[in-house]
Amino acid sequence: MTEVDEDGGRECPRCKLWRAADAFRSRAGAPAKSCQMCRDFSRDLNRARRERIGAAGVRAENLRTKYGITAEEYDALRREQGYRCAICGRHEDDLPRLSSGRPRLDGRPTAEPFKLVVDHCHHSRRVRGLLCVGRNAAIGHFEDNATALWAALAYLGFPPEPDRLLDR
Repeated sequence: MTEVDEDGGRECPRCKLWRAADAFRSRAGAPAKSCQMCRDFSRDLNRARRERIGAAGVRAENLRTKYGITAEEYDALRREQGYRCAICGRHEDDLPRLSSGRPRLDGRPTAEPFKLVVDHCHHSRRVRGLLCVGRNAAIGHFEDNATALWAALAYLGFPPEPDRLLDR
């Protein structure tokens, strides 16, 4: 257990220095595990690394760390799917361009967002395919629960016949 002084100060687990309690709050006031100086240092280090590796490097790193695939594997999957969502079949050119993250503090534009996003099983981590943002969010809200998806289809009036559901 972490020692805390009478004013709520404690040792930062990163720098091992004793800091006042307010150093362990985010700018929004939420509790933080490490002190503000360590968080600032880490943020600056990450920003410098992202600038060094560039947009293509950041894209490759995100695909590798989040889904375990390379940028080439993502692009091959796009080609295999005909640049279409695996569920609704809409072509990526017909999908709306969504903003990507918060506005940058330095005024530069954010990276172009993917129109087709990687869908993966949260249990096995296996990549299932590429979906439009809406269909991926819907599956996420159902927490990969097939029973809940079937219940939603029944609620919408669809009979539980998979062959009929594939008619687009």
